[in-house]
Amino acid sequence: MKLRFRLAASALSAALLLSSFPTVSQAQGTNQVLVTNTEELIAALADVQAGDEIILREGIYQNDEWLGKWAAFFAEADGTEQEHIIIRSEDSENPATICGVSQDNKVALRIMGNYWEIRDLIICEASKGIFLEQSEHSVISGCEVYNIGSEAIHIIDGSSYNLVEDCYIHDAGTVTPQYGEGVYIGSAKSTEGYSYECHYNTVRSCRFGPNIAADHVDIKEYTLGNVVEFCTFDGTGMKGENGGDSFVEIKGNNGIIRNNTGYRNGCEHVLYAFDLNVQLDGWGQNNKIYDNTVYMDTTDCYLVKEWNCSTQVFRNVAEPEGVTYSGNKTLQVLGFEMAGDANEDGLLDTTDVQNLQSHLLGTQVKHISSANADLYSDVQLNAVDLCILKRSLLQSDETATPKISVNYTEESAGKWRMCNGLGEREVTFLLSAAAYNKLNMGWGYWDPNTVNEETGSSGKWFQLSLGQIALDENGQATITVELPADVTSVALQVYDYLDSSSNSLDKDEVELLKVTTQ
Repeated sequence: MKLRFRLAASALSAALLLSSFPTVSQAQGTNQVLVTNTEELIAALADVQAGDEIILREGIYQNDEWLGKWAAFFAEADGTEQEHIIIRSEDSENPATICGVSQDNKVALRIMGNYWEIRDLIICEASKGIFLEQSEHSVISGCEVYNIGSEAIHIIDGSSYNLVEDCYIHDAGTVTPQYGEGVYIGSAKSTEGYSYECHYNTVRSCRFGPNIAADHVDIKEYTLGNVVEFCTFDGTGMKGENGGDSFVEIKGNNGIIRNNTGYRNGCEHVLYAFDLNVQLDGWGQNNKIYDNTVYMDTTDCYLVKEWNCSTQVFRNVAEPEGVTYSGNKTLQVLGFEMAGDANEDGLLDTTDVQNLQSHLLGTQVKHISSANADLYSDVQLNAVDLCILKRSLLQSDETATPKISVNYTEESAGKWRMCNGLGEREVTFLLSAAAYNKLNMGWGYWDPNTVNEETGSSGKWFQLSLGQIALDENGQATITVELPADVTSVALQVYDYLDSSSNSLDKDEVELLKVTTQ
């Protein structure tokens, strides 16, 4: 009976894995339509319905007429979960080309509908490349998009749960560089006529650049949970207009930017690898940026830049080494402690199952936390841990939160400053020195929104006494404080280190072991 339960849990977890992201070819078309010229393609798109597969023979499909919503090629139909609508090249090695006439007019391919697959096509010579509009669970895969006057791929007007995968996007923004993004998710707050809610889209394993004039991926305000992963960015040719100065710009909430590689390639307009902005209150928050590698050429730029955007950053690598983070709410995470969080990203989800399974099969994964993944507590990772993890995922409490270890620096003997991003959190400090000795301590924080009574300006440092704290038999002491919401900088200080007779000792002997929060 126990074995049957584990198999059932495994099967259910597999189903969860399949449903987490859109995938290519979940359903094959039942009605194949082979097209060989522009007129046949226009007719096929006009009549398409669920289950159809439009197959393009190698050649150029060019249209200078407007076909619905200012597009050279346009379709308005829904596939279903069981019967997708597919448009693809007959031969992926010799793809068909869909284009307008020039780079300053029309959308090349505009799709309005759910469950589409757009595969192995070249899209070029238009003002905008591919539009997914009012579309859910659709896939753009294996396409090359280039020679586009403004943005190459736009996921817009309430389009969610879509996947852009294995695409090569370059030479975008050739006419209007201020709007020359590679992939644009959502709409700016000033835009009218579209639904802003474009959630849980994934951009994966795409190659961006050279000559993308604006941000390679732009995630707009009002959007939730969008993911950019395993992509490569080439900053050559970025123009830096209208704030287009980073590989990825994030203005939405709960986004994940991970496992990407960026190359500045000497472009002076690339100022940040990843840039976060608050376009309106409550947005640009709770994003995670981790396991990325960027080559920035100079220390005169930043790996991550934000202001008033709560952001967790961890395990990112930048060259040269002096490239760092800039922002008042950047939480520099050293690690997450949570049972089952195998990839140690602060979440318990299907990615943990995928990573642990790959690790057990001998496939290299970016990061595995042995402590979090050892659910059987036998100091090794094996199939038993995987089974327990799958069961835990099915029964997981969505309100569970990890313990987060955060970065800090020692400013002087007995004084430490914490990373930013700790506002409105409970923070615990673990200190170490000789057993049974005493620490006379204080802590402080900077609140930028409190008016300083002495100067009349905004911003005040609060210094608070912790009194005398006794070290236990292990020579350790734990201190927990609660921070106001607007706090940025936080410091902890030993005023005096005393023995049992209150004689002064060297503060250099006091060590801060760990700073944690939840």
